[in-house]
Amino acid sequence: MGTDELLLEAAQKLGLTQHLLELELNGFTVVPPEKVASPEFIAALRDAVLETHRRRTDTGTYAERMQQAAAHGLGDLMPKILWDDPIFETALMNPVAQTLARAMAGHTCRISVFEGAVKAKGDTDLTFHADTAMTEPYPIVPQHCNVTYALSDYSREYGSTMFVPGSHKMLRQPVKGEVAQKLSSRDRPESLFGTGIPEPVAVECPAGSIIAWYGATWHGASPRTVDGHRISMLMYFCRWYLKPQTKMWLDMPEGALERNSPRFAQCIDYYNGWEIKEPSIDPANAMAGRTVFPILDVPLP
Repeated sequence: MGTDELLLEAAQKLGLTQHLLELELNGFTVVPPEKVASPEFIAALRDAVLETHRRRTDTGTYAERMQQAAAHGLGDLMPKILWDDPIFETALMNPVAQTLARAMAGHTCRISVFEGAVKAKGDTDLTFHADTAMTEPYPIVPQHCNVTYALSDYSREYGSTMFVPGSHKMLRQPVKGEVAQKLSSRDRPESLFGTGIPEPVAVECPAGSIIAWYGATWHGASPRTVDGHRISMLMYFCRWYLKPQTKMWLDMPEGALERNSPRFAQCIDYYNGWEIKEPSIDPANAMAGRTVFPILDVPLP
């Protein structure tokens, strides 16, 4: 969709220029751990996701929803974990994550879903779909995007995310056989013209990588066939004028705004909730929700 000077500067300094090009071409990209954060931060983030999973499983919180998600190949999905540990706030504001999200969904995009996932060994795959749920064809300008921390090694046998390269340009959900990965055949008419849908690609990357993709990119996941767990943390963003799926600011703990940059308040849609959260706030300040904040003012974790 093109990049502005702010994105170009951040991409160059963070080593993300090629990844932004991959997003445009393929609809997804994988950023290696050495560009994402320190090994210590990745280890701590992984531990925080696992501790949140243990706590919610032990107390029964969201247990039914986690079981439903696991039955569909998603693993144990834990919604709204942003406030479970301050390290999640740091992960959200990581300039690498912010550069990717803002390149796909705009500088003023909001966090719509913030979840952790722990996927155990099983024989259920996740069928192909696009995360965007809008009237088709989708708008040419992307409306949503996903930035996910892979906190364990990813490969096909580990239950990897799978993508259909270039599918974000079709601006629609997969249908019929496409959902079940029946994507290409020499007998399909479009093959005569070289317009067949590419075969899906399974992501292979080490723990600590970031996987990013447009909301319109077709993706699914292979079943995990080996012992252990696939651990990830998902951040789903939407453009500023769309309603986030989660009202993050409603449960914001004391001190969260003070320990983060001004972009954080915008990212959790705090300004759009000012009349409920802070009745005394000046309405003019709410307009700051559309301000374009710097990216590189926050250090790599």
